[in-house]
Amino acid sequence: MSGDDSGRTVSVIIPARNAEGYILDALRSVRAQEYAPLEILLVDDGSTDGTAALVEREMPEVKIVRQANTGVAGARNTGLKHAAGDFICFLDADDGWFPGKLAAQLSYLEQHPDVGAVSHAWLDWRPDPHGNYPPLAWQAPAAPPRADPAQSGWIYPRLLLEPVVQTSTMMMRREIVEMTGFFRTDLTTGEDYDYWLRLSRLSRIDKLSAPYSFYRRGSPESLTGRILPVNHGYEVIRAAIGRWGLAAPDGAALPRKLIEHRLGELAFDFAYGHFHRGSAKLARQASWLAFRHDPRRWRALAYILLSLFRVGGRKTGGAES
Repeated sequence: MSGDDSGRTVSVIIPARNAEGYILDALRSVRAQEYAPLEILLVDDGSTDGTAALVEREMPEVKIVRQANTGVAGARNTGLKHAAGDFICFLDADDGWFPGKLAAQLSYLEQHPDVGAVSHAWLDWRPDPHGNYPPLAWQAPAAPPRADPAQSGWIYPRLLLEPVVQTSTMMMRREIVEMTGFFRTDLTTGEDYDYWLRLSRLSRIDKLSAPYSFYRRGSPESLTGRILPVNHGYEVIRAAIGRWGLAAPDGAALPRKLIEHRLGELAFDFAYGHFHRGSAKLARQASWLAFRHDPRRWRALAYILLSLFRVGGRKTGGAES
């Protein structure tokens, strides 16, 4: 990996579907970085509104790739196929960056040639009870960018316990992206989680402690809160453990009891959502799974019994109640 990153192109991949209401905010946050050379790729993933036309009119420097709707994973993959930069960043259309993000990450990678990817902290932007987003309270970091040692390095074991990186925060060297490959398009959610787990097997991922972006909660682009028929987060972690075990490439290992607690937590959350808003059958199956992973979760037994007597319930993804 090269330690001299000055003057090298950064490609920013922005998947968007029906993002007319906020896409310009995202793009302006990229423009505000004042970095060159910069390649901005908007992948219009089958929008039925005026997203692409708006961007063409207001920001003609943005390269637009149009395609039929494939989902966010497919849109990111299209962006990767078109990106020409030495460094790759993603930005979801409903998120945004704060000034200095690119400069901070490029500076860090230049000083740490053994690091293949660097993320940073972010702010959650939540709407008020009326659905309005209040102004963000952000101040530019006064000190040079520093990594959080607790969330940096060969973070595979840490990632198994929690997704400590967020997609719109990542900057990757191109060679690491090429080694990692593409996002899995068979995952409705968790495709980014799977990607970072795979990347964490190939390289250090360091995380700057200062926040340089925001994550917009509750937007139409977000799947947060929807009840899905498959517990993708659980399945992604189980697949990773089956492939790589619990140890990082540097030998640091995760205690088995911690991952059992994590899997039990994911299974129980899935059961809770389906019991109240989805399939009683899936709630019962997930509750039993949660109890097997973590027998201290006595509430899982209660949900198993209660789901046997639950009448009705909506069908979710073809799953019978």
